[in-house]
Amino acid sequence: MTEASVEATPDIDKLTTPDANTKLLEAQREIISRKRLKPFTKRTDRHGLMYFGGHMSIIFGTGYLVYLATGTGWLIPTMFLHGVMLGHLFAPMHETSHGTAFRSRWLNETVHWITGILIVWTPTYFRYDHTGHHTHAQEFGQDPEFVLPSPSSWIDYIYYVTGIHQWVKNLGWILRHSMGRIRPFNRQFVPEDQLPKIFLEARIFLAIYVTVAVVSIALGSWAAAIYWAIPTVIGLPVARALRVADHTGCTEGHLDLRTYARTLKTDPLTRFLCWNMPYHCEHHLAPSVPFHALPALHREVGHEMNPLDKGYWAVQWDVIRDHLEKKLRFYLIQST
Repeated sequence: MTEASVEATPDIDKLTTPDANTKLLEAQREIISRKRLKPFTKRTDRHGLMYFGGHMSIIFGTGYLVYLATGTGWLIPTMFLHGVMLGHLFAPMHETSHGTAFRSRWLNETVHWITGILIVWTPTYFRYDHTGHHTHAQEFGQDPEFVLPSPSSWIDYIYYVTGIHQWVKNLGWILRHSMGRIRPFNRQFVPEDQLPKIFLEARIFLAIYVTVAVVSIALGSWAAAIYWAIPTVIGLPVARALRVADHTGCTEGHLDLRTYARTLKTDPLTRFLCWNMPYHCEHHLAPSVPFHALPALHREVGHEMNPLDKGYWAVQWDVIRDHLEKKLRFYLIQST
């Protein structure tokens, strides 16, 4: 397969509309008709620019705090705070992967690339991998992003939340794809004509990271490590813990748009940094709805979904208390 066979960016609309999957479409229509849904699907550049501009301003602000804290006992705490803000760049990367964050396609692709580079997710492969998640959410062996399926243990939880799972997976993708290889399970989500593009993107990412490392060593500079690499690693667990609350402990094994995700109650800052992903039921109900319209969609159909009067950390405790204990009960039953 040659680089010359790389084709244009895939049609994002076809990846994100419910029509891509008949079963999902039928399940969606049971909750909301096409006519009722249509007003919520309008895309704008304004909302995406406001959110991305605000998000990056916060990141530059926390980066400046790191600068001020250099050489003091506040360095590690400020690096952690900075890393939490960097880790939340998963939110705009996720939204742009759906092609709904901006009306302008070039803005979607530009932000998708910027955020992908910063948090180590190659754009085109993530787009297809995430499409597989929406098509097979909570189906063991089919959902490529299934978080802590039953039964899960404390080891599984720690492996995921610390970010070890993400680094092993994402760096593995980049190294494997850069060599022109892809695992059979991951291959099923990717059209044949997109493989060269995915392999090329992995090589570009690898070249960027190697260049940053070589230049930093040559200049004797710790800037990339202090303002990017180390904060991202130590701050990532917060973003990973939030992702646990999206699905873990919800309906598994079959399509149920009402109950295989949660909609959570949280504070305005967290909702902003997550680009309205606390409305996760509504997002899975209609991935074609832009992030800024999810609160309105929630007001329209939220009562039919799986809303909780709890925030991320309360749900985190529920998962730890109830979901992880299933592993112990599973082993006890198996040993009798």
